[in-house]
Order: sequence, then structure tokens, then C-alpha cells
Amino acid sequence: MSNLVQVDVNLLGRQFTIATPLQEQDTLRQAVRLLGDKIEQIQGSGRIMDTDKIAIMAALNIAHDLLKTKVGENLEMAEFQRRIQAMVEAADAALGQTQPADAGGHCTG
Repeated sequence: MSNLVQVDVNLLGRQFTIATPLQEQDTLRQAVRLLGDKIEQIQGSGRIMDTDKIAIMAALNIAHDLLKTKVGENLEMAEFQRRIQAMVEAADAALGQTQPADAGGHCTG
């Protein structure tokens, strides 16, 4: 089993602690940055003020971008799955649905 680390992230002004395997820590941080960027874009538009709606729209935008992207030659399927899982976890965190560290809230890739 992988060694789990606790990663503290801040999204929508809220602090979250997410458990992830050590080797997935960088991927999780990338996913959090991606989600944070999408959140900032949506907040910048000024059309949506509710934080839950902002988080959902950001997650939908990321999912849409992901579905438009084909798995390329340089991206192995396992890496693709890890990135998807990291994005899902970041979206869950933004919605306040994080799991306790011992409840399996991490990638098994």
C-alpha cells in the first residue's frame, strides 16, 4: 500500500485536507490549481455568486475540457485515470464532500 500524505488546499475561501498517496501529491496539487483557475474565471465573470454553483460550473467546465481531449500518445491510460481521479477529488473538496483520510479518499490508480 502507498504511503498517504495529507495535502492542505484552499478553494473558494475554504480549507480542505485531502489524503493522497505520496506519489500522487503533485498531481493532486495540479488538479487543485486547475480547479482554482476555473473558479477564478467563473468568479471573474460576475454572473454566478453562489459558491456551490461556482464549484459545480468549474467542475463541469473541467469535465467538458477533458471529454474534448483525446488520450494522446504521450499520456498513458493509468496517468490519464490518475489525473481524472485527482480532478474529481478536487471538485469534491470544493463542494465540501471530502472523505476522512482513512475512508479511502485517494487514488488507487
